[in-house]
Amino acid sequence: MKVQTITPIIASLALFISLATLWQSHLSRFKPVAVAGPLALRISKIESSGKTWYLPQVDCQVTITNAGARVGKVLGIRMVARYPLLPIPDAHEAFMSHSEVDPVIYRKNAKHRFSWIEEARMGDVTPFVLLARSSESKHVVFDKRWDDPVIQDKVEFTLEILTDRAQKWLSVERWSHRIDETTWSELVEVGTSMIVYPESSGSRDSFAIVPENLHEYTRGKRKIPSGGFNSPPSHLIAPRKSSSKGKKEQGKGERKQRE
Repeated sequence: MKVQTITPIIASLALFISLATLWQSHLSRFKPVAVAGPLALRISKIESSGKTWYLPQVDCQVTITNAGARVGKVLGIRMVARYPLLPIPDAHEAFMSHSEVDPVIYRKNAKHRFSWIEEARMGDVTPFVLLARSSESKHVVFDKRWDDPVIQDKVEFTLEILTDRAQKWLSVERWSHRIDETTWSELVEVGTSMIVYPESSGSRDSFAIVPENLHEYTRGKRKIPSGGFNSPPSHLIAPRKSSSKGKKEQGKGERKQRE
């Protein structure tokens, strides 16, 4: 191949690489990437003026990253509960964000709704800006009102975000859970929370014991003693200090020997 032909090809390739680098570093559009952790479900029972209703709440940690080179806006975060087993197409309802909370303080007070609102609440979940190549993490509580118990063999919770780039809500993560009669009683009457792992973490089989009787082999055959190590106490013996009189006599003896 002649030099006259190779030179334009190399120049074109260099120009293409330069344009691609410029696009990635300065011109690429806002590109949100989000992940979420386990979801905790709680249900509070409210009674007032002879009426009873329920306040279901779910919370999770969500991190949103801007993988693009331009500034972007996150306009909203919500949790959608879908009921795929109902004979109604696309049956769902939205849990709007109630508060951003301090996760450590929230966990200590999560069982008592009014306590965590007073102690752990950091403010409303408002729209925020993501700079290029930056991230934002929030622990968000979502809730709504149920006038009657919700008993379903499958409830799908989907975390969604709304940005200024798209005109529709974008799915971030999904959790599936069963709320049967016993689960409802445990959540409402006992005040327990249900922890649900996201679908992105894999099925529950990922955390299974293989084989099922594995611990029959790992527990050992010898008896475990009580009280930990059975050894006699030990003491540190410090060296004795010589008296000043002995030091003086020793010094005199050394002088006589030198004489």
